[in-house]
Amino acid sequence: MNKVLLTADKLTKSFARSKSERFCLWHDVNFEIFEGESMAICGESGSGKSTLLFALGGLESVDSGTVCFCNQMIYHRLNPHVPGISYIFQHYYLIEELSVLENLLIPVRVMGKKVNACVMDRAHRLLLELGLEKFSYQLPKTLSGGERQRVAIGRAFMMNPRLILADEPTGSLDEQTSLRVAQMFFSICQKFKTSFILVSHNENFAMQTNKYCRLEQGELRRCK
Repeated sequence: MNKVLLTADKLTKSFARSKSERFCLWHDVNFEIFEGESMAICGESGSGKSTLLFALGGLESVDSGTVCFCNQMIYHRLNPHVPGISYIFQHYYLIEELSVLENLLIPVRVMGKKVNACVMDRAHRLLLELGLEKFSYQLPKTLSGGERQRVAIGRAFMMNPRLILADEPTGSLDEQTSLRVAQMFFSICQKFKTSFILVSHNENFAMQTNKYCRLEQGELRRCK
């Protein structure tokens, strides 16, 4: 039986509207993600989906509650580099002056690791999996939107994460490109046995995950 990878326990988030009034974005959020499992969070714009996703990785504060990842509490402080967690954003955030290959290597360098033969082998393997091997030494500006997002996906996998938090990863792409990129993302997660939590407006994508939830009126409701 797969082990629990991440647990969210009674998460609550609110914002101050004025000195005397607070708005509750979401409250009493509880769920578990197991190793190799996938989850989607859908909801209307402004419902707090992205804020919840970032709170799970320690990038966003909450009023109360805890997040436990790999049996360690990560929520007691904001921590942008939780080992084992990677991110994919709606916007690619590639460094335009660096080649596709060098963009993949950024997480390795940021974490102070050596770019050795093993690292290079993983980078080239990811480029091959994502159909980007012929673009390895090209700059991002020469790529299409779908190709750029595939680079961002490859970058997220470079440190062999156990969990990927994906915030609208196809939100800026057209419908056909979104479908291709989403299928590639699901496929590579399955191949590397990587868990992921996906925030999306696309319910067709959401229904392909193990757990499909909606964030409505401050509550996270399980739909699948």
